Amino acid sequence: MVKIIIEIPKGSLRRIHFNKAKNEFVDLGPTKDQIPLNNGMMPIDYGFIPDTFNPNDNDDLDVLVLSNKKLKTGDKLDVLPIALIKRDDGDDKIVAADDSIEEKTWDEISDKLKSTVLSLFSYKSKITSIENKSFAERYIKSLAIT
Repeated sequence: MVKIIIEIPKGSLRRIHFNKAKNEFVDLGPTKDQIPLNNGMMPIDYGFIPDTFNPNDNDDLDVLVLSNKKLKTGDKLDVLPIALIKRDDGDDKIVAADDSIEEKTWDEISDKLKSTVLSLFSYKSKITSIENKSFAERYIKSLAIT
């Protein structure tokens, strides 16, 4: 299990980001200004893994959270990493599930949800591979700040 913090809840139309320097969440404007897909609505809960650092985007490691719960910005929860989406810009994404989700591997996720996730996160940068659960867990550990 990995602790995560939600920045942009599923269904949100706003890009929310945690500003470490200010220790607060900041509204960066409409999602559709950056990713004009899905009418600008975030189709999945999006957040980050605290105490990690991705040098390719100078920020915490991003996480896409599969959940049946109604999550809010700032919610902290434990999730199980199930995949890693590798992108050619290095801004890789962990796919994880909370305890409300039965699917615990990438292969178990519906094709519709896979398609939604892949189209959203390949919009700005090409996806180079999708790695399995154990690879995702090792990747998180490799980016952990000690």
